[in-house]
Amino acid sequence: MFYLFFFLGAGLIVGSFLNVVFIRTEREEDYIGGRSHCDTCSTTLAWYDNIPVWSYLFLGGKCRSCKALIPSQHLWFELGTGGAFLWVAALFFDPLNPETWLTTLWLCILVSLCILIVVSDVVSMEIPLVFLVSSTVVTALYTTLYFLFFERQLPIFETTLWNSALGGLCAWAFFFLLVYFSKETWMGWGDVWIALTGGMAVGVKLTLLMLTTAFASGALFGLSLLFWHKKNLQTQVPFAPFLVLGILCILSIEQVRPEWLRFFMW
Repeated sequence: MFYLFFFLGAGLIVGSFLNVVFIRTEREEDYIGGRSHCDTCSTTLAWYDNIPVWSYLFLGGKCRSCKALIPSQHLWFELGTGGAFLWVAALFFDPLNPETWLTTLWLCILVSLCILIVVSDVVSMEIPLVFLVSSTVVTALYTTLYFLFFERQLPIFETTLWNSALGGLCAWAFFFLLVYFSKETWMGWGDVWIALTGGMAVGVKLTLLMLTTAFASGALFGLSLLFWHKKNLQTQVPFAPFLVLGILCILSIEQVRPEWLRFFMW
């Protein structure tokens, strides 16, 4: 079980990097590299002040130099990504099974991109195209490599590649029609990309259940906001978090309790 600690640590480090990516993308900075620095006094951070989670807690959430508060967003990015990597390793990784190495690598990259997508949608209701395209490309690359390494002996119609391609096409077509005919009043084009990736990730047999889970969770969230008078019927609610939730829920159940999904497959 030692590998779980490795994935947790890797997730914390990646989460710190994702926070930098998000901040610099929001500021429309055209570079990602460079040393981390305090946003208030611009002091370059020493390595011991840049250790994920530990540095934030040790410094009490303040810059060592100017004592300005460090946004808690840094901490939540790190903890969220660390937890996501731990989830991937616990459910999908088997050190003795070569197939799971490829799947685990894909899922770690995918959940990292999903975190950026969700946070961007929640914060600004806009998702940078690079995050959306990257999630689709990495999923397409995974299914292609999985086919080449592990399924070449199977008939094409029984492969993960075929199942993924059909799932992505169905989800994409459904959301494309929603956006096109509603003129982006119901959904946005970013949701079309996420649906495409989700359909590819879960496969055609589970695409309908994935979308149903996303719409159901979104509806429950919207109703709860209405009940507590937080929003009204005209208020826009970001839908990317619910699509991502649908994807991750179906992938989790398929891995842990696949028999639960047989009734919903088509």
